[in-house]
Amino acid sequence: MSVEIKEQSDNRKALQEQEAPTYTLWQIRLQLTKPLTWVGPVWAVAVGTVGAAQADLSIATILWSFALMFLIGPLVLGMGQSINDYYDADVDAINEPHRPCAREPRFKELAIVNVFVLGIASLILSFFFFPIEIFYLVAVGLLVAYIYSAPPLRLKQNGWWGNSACALTYVSLPWIAALYLFDSFSTNQLILALIYAIGSHGMMTLNDFKSVEGDKRSGLKSIVVLYGVEGGLKVLLAMMTISQLLAAAFVAYHGQYIGATILVVLWLAQFPFQPKLKKDPKAMAPWYNATANSFFIIAMMVAAYSLKHL
Repeated sequence: MSVEIKEQSDNRKALQEQEAPTYTLWQIRLQLTKPLTWVGPVWAVAVGTVGAAQADLSIATILWSFALMFLIGPLVLGMGQSINDYYDADVDAINEPHRPCAREPRFKELAIVNVFVLGIASLILSFFFFPIEIFYLVAVGLLVAYIYSAPPLRLKQNGWWGNSACALTYVSLPWIAALYLFDSFSTNQLILALIYAIGSHGMMTLNDFKSVEGDKRSGLKSIVVLYGVEGGLKVLLAMMTISQLLAAAFVAYHGQYIGATILVVLWLAQFPFQPKLKKDPKAMAPWYNATANSFFIIAMMVAAYSLKHL
């Protein structure tokens, strides 16, 4: 009987391996950078550009903005994702068994090459082609990416520290970098960038629902592991609410009442999507990100523009 069970298990494993897609080494290198995750920082660069007082609609502004998006997205964030995959290969093999980390024996080698190439490229490009403040921000971003994933600090071991690190590097640093790019740094924009990092912290928790099993096995104390599914939902929704109401209040404080009203409307527009998320957070988290959270990211742009010249 035990022999039959073992044979069935081996057959299922062989079938899964046959069904799993195959990748070239270059495809694996690209996967390590997780291109879909570039969207957040790239959007934050666009938000910072819109909020920059000296930025206009000229071709030069658009081209420099795209250059900064390339620096922040594929290079800086790509390095961060690669080093995260290097240290999390075993966990990811549990959570995402069809990813190359579960099958490719050279996975870690490819990841560490990505880390060095993308990290060095980020520093060189930011130093020679951008304002020195952006070089400093890139250096900080790379450092945070390292301590987020690597021991001994490994910030991601705790959901509060890990999500905070991600929120700052996904939202605040790209936003501020865009301000420096156009010589438009302002305290008001800095405060907005930090306020929306609070909401981004909540958004990061959405990614925790799909990885609870692997996180528990590896000892990662994500928000969902710490407080359970229901508690994790309450934390993420509370943080996103606090962030958006703070932003609306801050914009209203500066006399931009139309902008503040729009921000409140965009916050209220997210409520109809929440019941579906609460029914099955693991399955519906990607859907919620693509629907309700679209209003959140639009609100970032509205807030930045509202205080553009203040």
